[in-house]
Amino acid sequence: MNKLKVASFFAGVGGIELGFEKAGFKTIYANEIDKYAIRTYQENFNVFVDSRDINDVKANEIPDFEIMLAGFPCQAFSLAGYRKGFEDEKGRGTLFFELERIFKTKKPKIIFLENVRNLVGHDNGNTFRVILEKLENAGYYVKYKILNSSDFGNIPQNRERIYILAFLDKEI
Repeated sequence: MNKLKVASFFAGVGGIELGFEKAGFKTIYANEIDKYAIRTYQENFNVFVDSRDINDVKANEIPDFEIMLAGFPCQAFSLAGYRKGFEDEKGRGTLFFELERIFKTKKPKIIFLENVRNLVGHDNGNTFRVILEKLENAGYYVKYKILNSSDFGNIPQNRERIYILAFLDKEI
């Protein structure tokens, strides 16, 4: 059986990929700029990590994949930050649009996104609406849910996150 190929963006140390690999998927590409996260990632996965800024990564340089994973930066949306969203001076709030540039070209079958709970209510819900519209306009069927890590396994903290799943095929 062929394993579905995964590409990870804002890969961090590979937490999302770990779950996908344990479920039988194969990570073939990862992009991360933090040198310490990259070091940890490469100790745990047999995948070369592209350390370039995502703004510099051209879609045609990425191998073909079926599933896009991305825990895109949350600082611009988090209650712990300044909540400047798309207006974040450091550019973190617009990095979703780099993912859009890539998924519009590569057309993965599935997109799995993770972010802080406040992404849903940020700017009175406008930020989340824009993200959903971008996915839907690219031909994806979208489902999302806020989940708390304390509800899954033996994890002693409340860590609420929004998980967004987008599928090219509605039947999937």
